[in-house]
Amino acid sequence: MVGEQHDPEPEEVTRRVPAGRWCVLIEESVGHSSYIRWELTRIKSFGSRDDAVREAANLARTYEPEHPAKQRSRRIFRTGTDLWTVQVRGTNDRTAHFRVIVAEPETP
Repeated sequence: MVGEQHDPEPEEVTRRVPAGRWCVLIEESVGHSSYIRWELTRIKSFGSRDDAVREAANLARTYEPEHPAKQRSRRIFRTGTDLWTVQVRGTNDRTAHFRVIVAEPETP
C-alpha cells in the first residue's frame, strides 16, 4: 500500500543467529506523540557470553536511545546478571528508559 509505514527491523533477525552464540538486545520506546511503543530495536550477536556481557555493559553506558532526543543525565541499574535498566533524563526534564539484555537464542 502506498504511504504505508513499516517499523524498522532490528539490526539482526534472531533466527539468523547460529546456535551457541549469545546476543545483546536493546528494548526501548520508539515513535512520537500517541504512537510511542516499546520495541526491540537492536539485536547483536557474539561468539561468547563474556563478549556479550562486556558489550551490554558498554551499551548501558553509551547507547543513545530515541527518547529523550537530547540527553542530560543517565542512571544505570544492574537489575539482573544479564540485564541493565537505564533511565535517561532529557534537557526538558522528561525521562525515558531502555533495557539492555544478554540472551541466548533458542531454536524452534
